[in-house]
Amino acid sequence: MTNPAIHGNRAVFSASSVLDAISKALQEIKAADRLTYADLGAVLGKSEDQAAKYCDGSATMDAVTFGRAKREWNGRFTGYFDRLCVESRPAFGSDRHASNAILSAAVAMCRALEDDDVIDKNEVLGSRSELEAARDAIEAQLRKLMPAEVRA
Repeated sequence: MTNPAIHGNRAVFSASSVLDAISKALQEIKAADRLTYADLGAVLGKSEDQAAKYCDGSATMDAVTFGRAKREWNGRFTGYFDRLCVESRPAFGSDRHASNAILSAAVAMCRALEDDDVIDKNEVLGSRSELEAARDAIEAQLRKLMPAEVRA
């Protein structure tokens, strides 16, 4: 018997949680690197005032600016955001569903190997949905190893 999913233990992916994640990262980078808002703005290609708004979570960031920050600071910038994206995902489903997804991907790979012992790009593309479902299922299983306070 499986335990029922407990709703409310998952992080919420909302506009405010995204802004909070980006804001927290920029504040930490600013402090650790002893940067000014003008310094941040120069890296981001934005004004000092706009950089301050990103840091206090009162402004959304366009994709180009996000890319500039990711290029400059990589995981230091995207870490909280990346974690939010993973932790806010809906539950994968039952363990039986996860097992079936993993086995379905394995079967697709075995079929691709039958003719020439190689899985080429087109075969990967043809089984992409199975492979991605298996990845999600494996990640869901691995999240069981994370302490509850990290998952919440």
